[in-house]
Amino acid sequence: MAPEVSPPSTSRNVAVIGAGAAGLVAARELRREGHSVVVFERGSQTGGVWAYTPNVEPDPLSIDPTRPVIHSSLYSSLRTNIPRECMGFTDFPFSTRPENGSRDPRRHPGHSEVLAYLRDFAKKFEIEEMIRFETEVVRAEPAADDRRKWRVESRNSDSISDQIYDAVVVCNGHYTEPRHAQIPGIDSWPGKQIHSHNYRVPDQFRDQVVVVIGSSASGVDISRDIAKVAKEVHVSSRSTKPETYEKLPGYDNLWLHSTIETVREDGSVVFPSGKKVYADTIMHCTGYKYYFPFLDTNGEVTVEDNRVGPLYKHVFPPSLSPGLSFIGLPWQITPFPMFELQSKWVAAVLSGWVTLPSKDEMMEDTKMFYAKLEDLGIPKRYTHLMADDSQFEYDNWLADQCDYPRIEKWREQMFYIGYKRIYAQSSTYRDNWDDDHLIAEAYEDFESRKHTMAPSLSPIKSHHVAVIGAGAAGLVAARELRREGHSVVVFERQKQVGGTWIYTDHVEPDPLSVDPTRPIVHSSVYGSLRTNLPRECMGYRDFPFVIRSGESRDPRRFPSHREVLAYLQDFAKEFGIEEMIRFETAVERVAPATESDGEAGNMKWRVESTEKEKKVRRDEIYDAVVVCNGHYIEPRLAEIPGISSWPGKEMHSHNYRIPEPFKDQVVVLIGNSASAVDISRDIAGSAKEVHVACRSNAADTFIKQSGYSNLWMHSMIERVHEDGSVVFQNGKIISADVIMHCTGYKYHLPFLDTNGIVTVDDNRVGPLYKDVFPPALAPWLSFIGIPWKVVPFPMYEFQSKWLAGVLSGRIMLPSKDDMMKEVKSFYATLEAQGIPKRYTHQMGFTQFEYNNWLASQCGCSGTEEWRKEMYLTTGVRRREYPETYRDEWEDHHLVSQAYQDFSLYTQ
Repeated sequence: MAPEVSPPSTSRNVAVIGAGAAGLVAARELRREGHSVVVFERGSQTGGVWAYTPNVEPDPLSIDPTRPVIHSSLYSSLRTNIPRECMGFTDFPFSTRPENGSRDPRRHPGHSEVLAYLRDFAKKFEIEEMIRFETEVVRAEPAADDRRKWRVESRNSDSISDQIYDAVVVCNGHYTEPRHAQIPGIDSWPGKQIHSHNYRVPDQFRDQVVVVIGSSASGVDISRDIAKVAKEVHVSSRSTKPETYEKLPGYDNLWLHSTIETVREDGSVVFPSGKKVYADTIMHCTGYKYYFPFLDTNGEVTVEDNRVGPLYKHVFPPSLSPGLSFIGLPWQITPFPMFELQSKWVAAVLSGWVTLPSKDEMMEDTKMFYAKLEDLGIPKRYTHLMADDSQFEYDNWLADQCDYPRIEKWREQMFYIGYKRIYAQSSTYRDNWDDDHLIAEAYEDFESRKHTMAPSLSPIKSHHVAVIGAGAAGLVAARELRREGHSVVVFERQKQVGGTWIYTDHVEPDPLSVDPTRPIVHSSVYGSLRTNLPRECMGYRDFPFVIRSGESRDPRRFPSHREVLAYLQDFAKEFGIEEMIRFETAVERVAPATESDGEAGNMKWRVESTEKEKKVRRDEIYDAVVVCNGHYIEPRLAEIPGISSWPGKEMHSHNYRIPEPFKDQVVVLIGNSASAVDISRDIAGSAKEVHVACRSNAADTFIKQSGYSNLWMHSMIERVHEDGSVVFQNGKIISADVIMHCTGYKYHLPFLDTNGIVTVDDNRVGPLYKDVFPPALAPWLSFIGIPWKVVPFPMYEFQSKWLAGVLSGRIMLPSKDDMMKEVKSFYATLEAQGIPKRYTHQMGFTQFEYNNWLASQCGCSGTEEWRKEMYLTTGVRRREYPETYRDEWEDHHLVSQAYQDFSLYTQ
């Protein structure tokens, strides 16, 4: 076995077919191992067989191959036949939810509670982001040019897709294609036949005589359900003696028989005991067939008399392993924990952590297993039945393969006791039990898992983390840290979330924001500001920035700053982030409280803060600090020859809000990035003249901006004079009232004391590994949101996922020396390319490679192609059509792709 936290040796692109219990846990385990996962689900929700519908198929026996198939076999009254404690995944207990009044608290709950549990599981582990809903796999086969890969053809309402994957994991369940009893004389019998697959409620059987074939779980439940309204119910079971004829206790209309001997055209049903009844309906509660209509292996995997084979350990077909696998074939088991263990095994095999025997050895093992079944007289159709000790032997074998804890003894005993009670007390076992000592053990176990989780589980470690700032970076950092199991406190000096997106009409008394004693205004947003990225591109990946109803909301594709703030407030509310935030609390100082005790050693951080309203000063110790304080507060200023004697007004765009103060003035703006473009046009509506000086323009530039009579583009300012004149490099001279610096901002970390380990030098924050971790202080100090010229929110999300996984121990960083070596190499590359230090954190197109690297570390999908293309397309249009790009566009196909993705989160 490989070390518990070493990264997987191989990351594969895996298709999972089905989003029921097996598919959900398979997706989770595959992603935990670092694989890229797509889950195909033909329904519109997770849950598989647990998604109830009142609809049934038009063919009551479900024989017609052209019938519209209903992918649910649940009846309305169904309750679990296994206790919830026994049934749940090992690291996500199926415990009661007393805080939610709509939930079913019973120990053997109804099907809707199981569905809710699976949805909770999917939400907790963010599985829905991997699922393509309402997408049916119509064909899965080895790729023609490389049999180690798999071609998966799928279709939804809009399109057919044909993609290549490294592996396919089949999790489509086995409760859709019914099996039927063979009944002599049935062709001429005049009554109605139905399979339990199409049973929902008993009302249609009122005053009828019904024969139910089968005495397993569904036969027991349905016979008793129907007995409430039927005239008579007769249960036919092949496990009883031929002479059996018993009235079941507690019922005056329910009898037990052996199998049907024959049926006749007069409507009679004859049993071996000699009893004869005239029945209206025969219901087949006779189970299901394994059914894989999409799977084409050219005969290498077959279904013969309900044996799927050949399969090594019920999972891998030897000749196609590990590229094809099956999760969830065994039956009469405790399903969810077994699915989990099978999934861990498959994921580890695909990553290379666990090695399979040779194909010949697997085939030999499988043949021996089949021979053993034959010697014991067990029919093929029972190949995957594991009712006895064999399921726990099997589970424990899987656990040993994965270096994971074996099945708990309480779970094993609870299953055995419950199984016996199903048959001994079939009418009452769900509500009366005598294994309270096992329940106590289970809940003790559940409680301990909250604090100390097993080595292979996530999170491995939980830390107390301080997040500085509740803007877009701080909010998503807090969410991801808490999702990973860390304890989080967010410090926010303002009284609301939103950071730089909080507008205020207040400005600083020093218009250049140079005076270090000035009262600082923590907003650089101007009144007319609209986003320069489309909302679809801009939002977090699992919380789309879609249009929301409400009078105060801005439905435009490039909305105002108010809409972005409202979106961030929605995000904070949706994920309960405000409960972690200390508002109006300024962090005064952050410094190491202890030194790191070695390469992987822990260190602590002292965080000193002041709460404004209560005037409370705190001095606290945290395991880690995440800096998310943004970089739009401390202005950068242009160097202008002669400026000290120039008599006009200077200001920075940080202190610009509205154009009215510039009415009839001559204004020079320095800069040509987003704020300069916006503000120059904003002011041009009021000012006498506006002149934009930009260092990226040629020295002789002098261009009147199209569509404006008072707006000119220049090269840089050559100098200014005490007579108020401004001289440009092109030789043009104007007399100006105001010079506005739209020249960006400096990274500013006045609270951070690292004794010189982390510095800001010519706007380079460093040294930082991957713009996040200072090697000498990693992972206990980190920064989210340093890169610029990016799509910010999704990048913050990727950085936060990585950081949270590193802190929990689920993701490993390189050694401090290796990180430092990589940082130095990166800086040397920038220098060799002539890129100044101040552009260290500028990314542009390289952001997508960076995002995808982060995603690969976290085991999640990278940047969507539509988002990348939308960013690039918008950039081109912003340069070509600065006046109109926000309201006119031609990337409707990308918008459509985006909303197709969003449907996973907005339904």
